[in-house]
Amino acid sequence: MTQLLTLIPAVVLVLLLAAFLLLLPVAIVFNYRSGMKYRAALAQQLSTLRLGRMLAAVGIDIDAYLSSERVVDIHQQMKRCSECTHQVPCDAGLADGNLTTDSIGFCNNEQSLRDIANRNHD
Repeated sequence: MTQLLTLIPAVVLVLLLAAFLLLLPVAIVFNYRSGMKYRAALAQQLSTLRLGRMLAAVGIDIDAYLSSERVVDIHQQMKRCSECTHQVPCDAGLADGNLTTDSIGFCNNEQSLRDIANRNHD
């Protein structure tokens, strides 16, 4: 009887461990796919803002940007861009194609873009 009482919890623990080992990869794949979909949606939103073109203009790869920056920071930068009142100098600089991190003083995301560009070039 004593052996049966110790065997039952052992079997339950083995079953729980097996379930965990089977469900863990499923959860990882699900989260990976969800993350990729979310990144694709962010990339789509970036493409509608000047920020997407500004990133490319100052030499920041958008995929690297989406992978390395915190989502909170990306949303804050997108908000700053969408609320910006400096469209004329931004559009002119983007049209010229001569923008660098040193020539974007008009941009609400100037410091963030400089920091990102410096991190990417280090």
